[in-house]
Amino acid sequence: MTAELGSWRAISLVARREFFERITSRAYQLSTLVTVLLVAGLLFLPVLFGSTTTYIVGTAGVIPESLVAAIEGGAASPDTTATIVPITDGAAVRAAVADGGVDIGIIDGTTVVTGPDSPSELVSLVTAVAAAQSLTDTADNLGIDQGTLGDLLASEPTIEEIQPGEDAGELVFLAFLGSLVLFVSIVTYGQWVLQGVIEEKSSRVVEVILGAVRPRHLLAGKVLGIGVLGLIQIVVVAVTGFIGARLVDAVDFPPISALVVLAVVGWFLLGFAFYATGYAVAGSLVSNNEDAQSASFPMTMVLMIGYFVASSALGGGDNPVLRTLSIVPPFSPLVMPLRQVTGAAAVWEVVLSIALMAAAVVGMLRIGGRIYAGGLLRSGPRSKVRDALRGAEF
Repeated sequence: MTAELGSWRAISLVARREFFERITSRAYQLSTLVTVLLVAGLLFLPVLFGSTTTYIVGTAGVIPESLVAAIEGGAASPDTTATIVPITDGAAVRAAVADGGVDIGIIDGTTVVTGPDSPSELVSLVTAVAAAQSLTDTADNLGIDQGTLGDLLASEPTIEEIQPGEDAGELVFLAFLGSLVLFVSIVTYGQWVLQGVIEEKSSRVVEVILGAVRPRHLLAGKVLGIGVLGLIQIVVVAVTGFIGARLVDAVDFPPISALVVLAVVGWFLLGFAFYATGYAVAGSLVSNNEDAQSASFPMTMVLMIGYFVASSALGGGDNPVLRTLSIVPPFSPLVMPLRQVTGAAAVWEVVLSIALMAAAVVGMLRIGGRIYAGGLLRSGPRSKVRDALRGAEF
């Protein structure tokens, strides 16, 4: 047997091997490219192929230019425009509205003609503009100048609106999206770890590797290398989505979005370290892909429970189950980010949750590492945890 490497050197060597072997693989590059293109497509395709609604406003009689400008300006948006179509007289305007030739009509600037299919937002706009024009005309007839009229209309009641919190809806959505990203990422990259262990066992490469490094160093390096690789892919996709959403103005990101990023990244590191170790342990106990899925099912099931609990928070409220599982490992990586970002979690809850999860990671590395060490060199049928622990050389 060759001389064993130092702890950190061995871990970093394995991590670099995992990282560069996968990042240069066509499968990884293709999956990253496809994901980036998918995110970009979801954001940009509606803009490129979306249609603009044009409202047709029929007019008759004397229509002030100010009224026309107010309607065209009020209807102008990325999705809608308004076109003014002069019609001979009021009867023709009414007939055009009735048969759907125009969406709405205005006669002499003060009479608004609507039909059953007139868009409600257009009716509100034209009615408000016509009311303002009618008020101006009445003031002129009474000899009231525009300055006095402005003073009379300047007095408005004070309106107070009670809201649950600034950007509350956006924060809940972003936090849930973060939990979804965590769930998909941990399952995906955990499967990479699982498949990597099985491939090494089946090709007997692991026997050569264990001649230079201890099983615990191999485990830690594998988790570290694939974890960094996964984090890079997450960041690339997230940056693509963020920039794309900004460019097309698809999402109004609240200022506190940086907290979402920090929470997702931090909990990904803790969650991946825990679950990836579990997936590696599952891979060490089996020798083929058929047994791999059943061996890793408990890890996937725990992840799904955490995800479904996090999903329940979309309905609002901070129920006892949500609070408890946001603190207790191994559910906290999926549940706590949502409570943390929305401000539902107290500082002590976040600190306790992080401390417990960090302790769980250490425990998983120690206990799972022993099982991993004992099952790594076993071949044949699926090994039992008890047998792997007995044969462990950690």
